[in-house]
Amino acid sequence: MLTRICTAVVLIVAVLAWLFKADYAIYAMGCLFMYAVGAYEMGPLLGYKSRIPFILISCICAVLSFIAVGNPGNFINTGIPSVAQYITVTGMIVWIGCLPLLIKYPHNTAWHNSIVLNTIIGILLLVPFLMGLLILRASEYATNNLSGSFLVLSVMALVWCADSGAYFTGYFLGKHKMLPNVSPKKTVEGLIGGLVTALIGMYIFMQLGWFGQYADNKFALTCACIAAIIFSVIGDLVESMLKRIVGIKDSGKIFPGHGGMLDRIDSQLAAIPVFLTFIWLVSGELR
Repeated sequence: MLTRICTAVVLIVAVLAWLFKADYAIYAMGCLFMYAVGAYEMGPLLGYKSRIPFILISCICAVLSFIAVGNPGNFINTGIPSVAQYITVTGMIVWIGCLPLLIKYPHNTAWHNSIVLNTIIGILLLVPFLMGLLILRASEYATNNLSGSFLVLSVMALVWCADSGAYFTGYFLGKHKMLPNVSPKKTVEGLIGGLVTALIGMYIFMQLGWFGQYADNKFALTCACIAAIIFSVIGDLVESMLKRIVGIKDSGKIFPGHGGMLDRIDSQLAAIPVFLTFIWLVSGELR
């Protein structure tokens, strides 16, 4: 328990420093670090015998996405190109597509035998997340270089609020299992409690001004937050399903007491691109 608490404290300090002390270039390097470690850990979950092939494929895909959008460092000066938006939106494909896989588990896992399909799924889990992080941090950077920091923190904190609310609501009130074959401890009551807690968090973040220009359209922001919260649960469930299929307890051991990188960011993999996708779709900003 002490190890877990100490690791959590170090992680919180590191994330806050990464968000609020690092300039955009250092922030982007942190994003790439999360992406690379996540890819390193994801290989075995997708059926790769070695971790190397998938991390190489992931790096190639990241480079190709950067070539497609131009230098992501220019996001803070020239704005977000439409191709970057569409790369982020592709994340919705895998999350929606994973819903029937979750529902049918464990009765149908034949799809996991296809390394090509698994690779596509893995890339669509990671690349839109990476692009979304870079887009969020670049928000209003020219006028306030910390505006994007608060925005990234807000979206991440929504997930943390949802996780905490779901845990305590499920612990005290949980009766109806959601997907017991995938995650035995998750309940419908926990999901509702997590959603309510996160919405309270959203209201607080709005009052604090953390959402910046995204709060100009409150309807679009509310829709995006609700979608991000719901899909963050799906992100957690998808990783749980993949670990169960291959018989792995933790994705890695990089964080003592907390498992691997994917164990820490599985919900964020879905929340970040889904949040942006709904913001753009509801507000009509998707060009």
